[in-house]
Amino acid sequence: MLTFSVIICTYNRCDLLKESLVSILSIMPDNGKYELIVIDNNSTDNTKETVRNFTNVRYVLEANQGLSYARNRAIKESQNTILLFLDDDIELNSNYFEICKALYSESDCNIVGGKVLPYKVQIPHWLAPEFYYLSSVFDLGNQPMDVSKVMGANYTMRKSVAVEVGGYNINLGRKGKNLAGGEEVEYLNRAKSKGYKINYEPNLVVYHKINEKLEQEYILSYAFQHGQSEVLVDLGMSKLRFSLKIVKALLVTAMTKMRIYRYSDLQKDMSAQIKSKYFSGYIKSALLIGHKF
Repeated sequence: MLTFSVIICTYNRCDLLKESLVSILSIMPDNGKYELIVIDNNSTDNTKETVRNFTNVRYVLEANQGLSYARNRAIKESQNTILLFLDDDIELNSNYFEICKALYSESDCNIVGGKVLPYKVQIPHWLAPEFYYLSSVFDLGNQPMDVSKVMGANYTMRKSVAVEVGGYNINLGRKGKNLAGGEEVEYLNRAKSKGYKINYEPNLVVYHKINEKLEQEYILSYAFQHGQSEVLVDLGMSKLRFSLKIVKALLVTAMTKMRIYRYSDLQKDMSAQIKSKYFSGYIKSALLIGHKF
């Protein structure tokens, strides 16, 4: 029998969390096959009180700071067969749970992610589509497909798969206000190495409240920290891949600073800045841990 654990890991965003819980509960079937768990990653705001106001939501405190710690705790605490990972600042499409049930009724479905679309806001024109993911938007089109990665704001898996793959790498992922990432990519790489396919389902949709993520300062900061995280992921995969990325990083950063790109409009100029920031973060981390290479 299919049963579902809906999981939200959160840190100091109780107002957005409340809105997300209302959205989820408004469409979540009340038939005993669903549980909703909030993993409080050591918040200092009113997160605990907010969750306790919902009688049908389970509150769990994870005092070890870091999203990877929170997700590992979620896997341990979950009691059902399918895990649905959602962010604390989302609204669900009305058919979300029906889509999940249909997907996992197929025996070969093990890991599925869907669209993460902006909620009532337009992506600014200066952000090139190739960098939409830095604003937490994920849209691969309208056809189901096998993919190499999905976005953590909206992805699902069988608990049996999560247990087999093991825990998220606690050296990766966000910790408090630090924007580092990479834990999802590293985790899914391990899942693929065990033979599991990762599916993209365009009808599995969440809407992401990303207003504060659409500032240039945020995007550049996230790009830099994402580059640093990717060093750890690449080193774990392949030293050849790591070496090639270092060469690319040096070339892109140098060309951007020398203005060889000669971009003439804001979108292209911002794209060049993001590339430079991303790869500068990559180089910085590579130098810091170069003794491991």
